[in-house]
Amino acid sequence: MLGQINYTGSIKPGNMYRLSDQSEISLPFRLAEAEVGYSIGDFEINTNSALEYRWSNNENELQLRETYLTWFPSWGEVNVGKQIHAWGAVDGNNPTDNLNPYDYYYMFLPGAERKVGTVSGSVKYYWNDWQMEGVFIPAHEGNRFPFGEEAFPLNIPMSSPELIDEEPGSEFGFRIQSTLGSNDYSLSYFDGRDRSFSYVGMTDSMPSFFYRNTSVLGFDLVSFIGDFTNRFEIGYFSTENDTESDMKTLNDASYIQFAGQVEYSTENDIMFTLQIISSEILEVNGTNYNFDPFGIPTETPMIEDEFQPGMGTPFAMFTDLGMLLSVAGNYWDNAVEIRGNTFSDLKDNQSMLGGGISYSPIENWDLELSITHFFGEEGTHFKEMEEFSHIRLGLGYHF
Repeated sequence: MLGQINYTGSIKPGNMYRLSDQSEISLPFRLAEAEVGYSIGDFEINTNSALEYRWSNNENELQLRETYLTWFPSWGEVNVGKQIHAWGAVDGNNPTDNLNPYDYYYMFLPGAERKVGTVSGSVKYYWNDWQMEGVFIPAHEGNRFPFGEEAFPLNIPMSSPELIDEEPGSEFGFRIQSTLGSNDYSLSYFDGRDRSFSYVGMTDSMPSFFYRNTSVLGFDLVSFIGDFTNRFEIGYFSTENDTESDMKTLNDASYIQFAGQVEYSTENDIMFTLQIISSEILEVNGTNYNFDPFGIPTETPMIEDEFQPGMGTPFAMFTDLGMLLSVAGNYWDNAVEIRGNTFSDLKDNQSMLGGGISYSPIENWDLELSITHFFGEEGTHFKEMEEFSHIRLGLGYHF
């Protein structure tokens, strides 16, 4: 029996320049990507690789983002290997999709493009209109942070802090999907460690950090009303500090993250997308320790504003309530795509405005120009990111 090979990929050189002084923003990007699969009978091997490159010093790294084996029995699907999972219903900003950590170098890319693959096993079982999935992750992996990157727009430390020397352990989750009329919905549960580390107290008189244990109960729904597609997603997070340290800053906390999305396509195929993202801290129990000049600690109760979620959609870092609006249209037999987007904080005075155009002069080739501008008052995250406002030029070849 002969197998079949399938492949797809792209080569995308490009660069970013600050709007303020047109200087280069020196950050790594994916210069080339390739997805290769080989199938034979009921089995399939899939790989997803990327060449990460930085112009300023010719630094490059070949990354194997995914490589896993799939078996398709009569009742479902089994996957084993390094994978990127996709849970949730809304586009990109999913409170319930926590199986993979985020790569903060690619925070503003859509969907799986900003995820880090992890070694895991998953089983899907199909029965009539039901789909049941279980996922097991033998070893926790945290977000990839750009430590020491002066060009990165967020206030990331110069180096990774020292973590408490404990094994984070394994993680697991399960999801049940079904349909009700024209609606698709699912329930999910995930138990694991935060993707971002948190300060947990003092160990041997030194500040210590660790990944808190967090469980997530999620629900998502996709419905259709006329020409509108509606997506809804909500996650309830319960987290606790189960490490051993001299002083604990957090005992337990709970919070909710919500994302709602409405899509509408006009008769001339212009797509409008509106998304609302919200995060609310429900409860925080813990203690802060402030040290006087002699190193003597003073205990104060922790308040909600001092709690930082370590799991969930990254947009919860920026705002408790935000709105994302995007529009895209294709012209000249899809040779030109014009798009625009804006993100507004509905509580604080900060926003992002972006837009771009892609032009394909010949098949498989495209030219791209995009602009992103951040605005914010003092004390907001987007104020810190104003200097990161940029224009991006790129060339792409797809095969």
